[in-house]
Amino acid sequence: MKKSILLIAMGGVLAVTGAQAGEYVPYVGFDYVNRTLNVGDVYPDNYNIGNINAGVKFTDFGSFELFAERSMREKKSFSENTARGRLYSYGADFLLNGYNFSEGAILGSIGYGRVSTKLKYNGHKSKDTGNTLRLGLGGELNPTPDWGFRAMYRYSISDSDAFANSKEFSIGARYYFY
Repeated sequence: MKKSILLIAMGGVLAVTGAQAGEYVPYVGFDYVNRTLNVGDVYPDNYNIGNINAGVKFTDFGSFELFAERSMREKKSFSENTARGRLYSYGADFLLNGYNFSEGAILGSIGYGRVSTKLKYNGHKSKDTGNTLRLGLGGELNPTPDWGFRAMYRYSISDSDAFANSKEFSIGARYYFY
């Protein structure tokens, strides 16, 4: 149900902003994310994640973006056992242009995410869900008006039982609907 609501919201962002007034531009994007969790001994601590996003770029000061993520199944081996974990998350980020130049910008971000973890270990399954505050710094290059390439570093603070915080690096592309 939550995934359906997120997809509808992403579509809504694009539909509402499709009638551009020249001050804002809708976009869609895809990122590769590598996230390292500060976790206990059982959970895998490094995840490779696919991220899809949709947002609105306001030409003068920044962007508002909705995102959904899903990791690959990661393993952590012990002497005789193997733990398998997976992450799912969704949320929203507000990106501020710290410094604009002719073909890009330096970005700062703040956002909210909802992260779910699934773990299979020693015949047992566990799930956990938590809220995260996402803080980031990065940059975007725009070689053409339609395409942007972004790299971001984010630090997330979570109230999840599975992990307290995480560090992530993402790199990806955006397509702008001018």
